[in-house]
Amino acid sequence: MGARIDLLIRQQTDQPEQLQVYVSAAGRQGAFVLPLPTDLITLQQSWRQRFLRHHDPAFLWPEGAAAVNSWSERLLQGLEQWLAEPLWLPLQKLLQDLPGIPLALRFDGLPEPLTNLPWQALPLHRQIWRLDGETPAAALAPSPAARARKPRILLLVGSEEGLSLNGEVAHLQQLNQRGRIALQVLRGATSSAAALRSALAQSSGWDALIYLGHSSSGPKGGVLHLGDGSQLDGQVLEKDWAIAARAGLRLLLFNSCSGLQLANHAVRAGLQWAVCFLEPVPAPAAALAFEQLLAALEAGSELGTALDAARRELISSAGYEGCGLLLAAVRAPTAQPFHLPLRRRRQLLLRLGQSTGRQVYAAAALTALAFAMELTPSNPISTYLLNRRLEVQRIWRQLNNQSGFRPVLGNPAIPVLLLDSSTTIPALGVAPTPDHTPRLALAAVLQRSPVDQVPVVGLDLLLDQDQPGTNVLAAVIGRQSQRRVVAGELSPFSDPSQQKSSSDWLRQSPLVAAGLEVADLAVGTAAGSAQLKPVPIYLQYAINSNNFAGALSSVSQPLLPADRVIDWSLNWAEQIQLVQPRELATLRAPLLLVGTSGRLADGSADLFAAPATVQDALLRGDKALWDGNAREVPGVLVQAVLIQSLNRGHWLTPLSLSLCTISAAGLGVLLAALLEKRQHRFAAVVAITTASCPVAFSIAVLQLWLLPLLLPLVALGATTFCRDD
Repeated sequence: MGARIDLLIRQQTDQPEQLQVYVSAAGRQGAFVLPLPTDLITLQQSWRQRFLRHHDPAFLWPEGAAAVNSWSERLLQGLEQWLAEPLWLPLQKLLQDLPGIPLALRFDGLPEPLTNLPWQALPLHRQIWRLDGETPAAALAPSPAARARKPRILLLVGSEEGLSLNGEVAHLQQLNQRGRIALQVLRGATSSAAALRSALAQSSGWDALIYLGHSSSGPKGGVLHLGDGSQLDGQVLEKDWAIAARAGLRLLLFNSCSGLQLANHAVRAGLQWAVCFLEPVPAPAAALAFEQLLAALEAGSELGTALDAARRELISSAGYEGCGLLLAAVRAPTAQPFHLPLRRRRQLLLRLGQSTGRQVYAAAALTALAFAMELTPSNPISTYLLNRRLEVQRIWRQLNNQSGFRPVLGNPAIPVLLLDSSTTIPALGVAPTPDHTPRLALAAVLQRSPVDQVPVVGLDLLLDQDQPGTNVLAAVIGRQSQRRVVAGELSPFSDPSQQKSSSDWLRQSPLVAAGLEVADLAVGTAAGSAQLKPVPIYLQYAINSNNFAGALSSVSQPLLPADRVIDWSLNWAEQIQLVQPRELATLRAPLLLVGTSGRLADGSADLFAAPATVQDALLRGDKALWDGNAREVPGVLVQAVLIQSLNRGHWLTPLSLSLCTISAAGLGVLLAALLEKRQHRFAAVVAITTASCPVAFSIAVLQLWLLPLLLPLVALGATTFCRDD
């Protein structure tokens, strides 16, 4: 029922010139006596006389509009001044101490001019209702709980003599045809007492009954003029109203000239709400109020709010002078706030329209953060989160036994020979050198591996200076004209300190003259200035045929685009085969990669910093693929991974982080509108989070799309829970 201020005004039977007033609210009560405001009664009667005269089509009064507006202001001011008198202090204190609390009026035995004063138009910044009747059994019985469904409306069209109601009826029928309401119309011959009683007795019940047509006052609770020419008074209908109330009818809307007596009798019979005009008003004014009221109710407004909107429209519209002072709502003491039941889709649209500014700010802030992270994808936070994501992706693959590669014929692994000054170089019969990889060792590798069995050899080495053994290596390359031999050079992407002249010697050297091909050793990321280079995870630059990995791939036009992610969740150790010098003579492979173990005797290094994800990707069983620090990866192994990525066409394409974030934020706004209870929202967010992770992992495995998770899920939770209505 909610908090309210109750105001009861009763005329004393033994002293009719005095009024007994009772006020109560929030455990506070007060009672006092007032003299009958004869001047205010006279003012109301004078206003009524001018109001009826102005709106009588048979009487021409050119100055009527201005006169009625002037007298309407005087009447409203007179009522305000009466309530401002010192005798009203108990009510004044309650109104001051309880701002916004509705004011409920009850009148007992008052003269009609006092009850018809524009109480509901007082500028008290609160809803003002009229109470009538006690609490009948029908009102005590709980009404059926409102469900998400079409509002059920019974339209009773009474006598239409001199009225044009086709527009109002057509409007409701259009709503019915569009599926917005469920409407039954009683009009013409079907607008009879029997048909009305039959409709009110339906067990499915009604949410509201709308009456269009003529009505009048009478000694037995007002009179309805039905469409078949018969009449029904309010007292006769009380049993029918009670039956309809028990079936769910809560609102009567009298869109007629005068309906206060009818509204009072309906509420006494058990209905919770009745809306009416206190005096006869022009039919167009009643139609306008009806249209505004129904539109506000259909938009999800509470009845009191809808009434205020309709009253303001009447007051501001030309031609309806004074009508806004007469629109009133009568309610039962136990009435609950009235909302027209709406379909789930309509409820969702209304709540979406009421989304809060905090949701907008949260979505905008997180989307801006996502966009900033996309502008600088190599920032430490993004890199860390990407590493963790790939690590979880690797665990998902292991749990679901998803290798991620399509089966191929033969052994797909690339053989790699790691040259080390303490092991493999002596095994090749060459003495180690302190500051570079011996050219004689490279010549020995080419000589030991048969040309017809290993047609391509990639040297992941920088041959940019004249070193001992260069001519020997050139001679071997020249004799093996049927074999492709590719060596590397450094670009600014590979080494920012590298000068263009460092590769000039190589391109003019006897090695190139003998048939050596040269390709860029860049791996798609900036090298940086640290001793350990960052392993390529998110590619800043494309890898194509100009790169070392592209030149050695089996693809005719190799391209690994920029802004892609190397899938380190795979077990790349299965795609790489470490070989020893003794195995070269019997090796059969389309490609042999040769590189260093990473560190040379002079302290230089060709090593990449390996986060945990990369370490796990280069494990074979429980042992590392190479003998060395697990946190350091030799460059030749990184090149092998890039070559296999190109050969397999396997890399991850990340979806836009900002787009996913704003989409998740939008989903959170939708959830907050769809689910009013926070516990339901929490369950939905948990369910979405639980489902989105395996879905994202599966999409990465099956479609090679990398769906971001963390920031979008944060946006989902933020926009879902920052709305607290």
